Amino acid sequence: MKILTVTAMLAASVAMTGTALADDFPQRPINLIAPFNAGGGTDLLLRGFAPHFAEAIGGDAFVSNMAGGSGTVAAGALAGQRPDGYQLGYFSITVSTIQPQIKDVPYDVDSWTPICSVAASPTLLFTTADSPYTTIEEAVAAIEAEPGKLIYGSSGPGAMTHLTTVAGFAGLGVLDKLKHLPFQGSGPAVQAMQAGTIQFFGDTEILMTRGDFRPLMVFNDERLENYPDVPTAAEAGIEPPLNELYLWGGLFAPAGVEPEVVAKLEAACEAAVNSEGFQEFAANTATVIDYRGAEEFEAFFRAQYEANGALIEAAGL
Repeated sequence: MKILTVTAMLAASVAMTGTALADDFPQRPINLIAPFNAGGGTDLLLRGFAPHFAEAIGGDAFVSNMAGGSGTVAAGALAGQRPDGYQLGYFSITVSTIQPQIKDVPYDVDSWTPICSVAASPTLLFTTADSPYTTIEEAVAAIEAEPGKLIYGSSGPGAMTHLTTVAGFAGLGVLDKLKHLPFQGSGPAVQAMQAGTIQFFGDTEILMTRGDFRPLMVFNDERLENYPDVPTAAEAGIEPPLNELYLWGGLFAPAGVEPEVVAKLEAACEAAVNSEGFQEFAANTATVIDYRGAEEFEAFFRAQYEANGALIEAAGL
């Protein structure tokens, strides 16, 4: 009886300690990790989000970059951190659901406490504005005319930038006539395209608008408002499941974060997403906001993890 009483007191004490810690959260700055180099689409979005998240949480938040392994270096490092809510990663569909299924990485579907989703944008295949290819048909003709000459870039094998170009050119039957040159992030890749090292790249509209580029097709169910003359992948002749690709992303913490802390982070994320400043940022960068709270985001993330097995098979990864 005494043992039960002591056990009950300890349990109550632990619960009260957790609640007390949550009441005081945050007591120090929160690190928002971008798993790619500065200057890429993920980095730009997270830096647009961070100040509004910091204001909403009532503390400080800063963005750090940890590039490598197509985002898996940062995810692997975060998975081993204490689940105290002070280390969060902004992970995309590829980092969280594709890379762990094609690589030997130190994390899987059960490694996370999903906090919230923030955005989900369709990807585009594009080239430079001064490229001789004004349409996807002209690009395909050039590829077929000189097999092995033209190069497409990516931010790493298995990244959405890689899957976008693979889906596009595999869907059009010319993937084996191109070379692939991976980079550590979208920023270095688009610099290489502007320098003429690569001819094709795939990413979201937010990144494409940061350079002088020409879209060739969009992996969406309909044409984009800003590019009404650019065909969808389906219109270009690409069959499902390769015709629609969305780069969604959200905040993840290591598994085991106290529910009270999750609730605070989730509420701050929602407030940041709905803030006037982030809404303006999203409008200026064509970012498609797609907020989900912690419970809904976890269900979505786990469903995507299972469904993307088909995309992995189609891409031959």
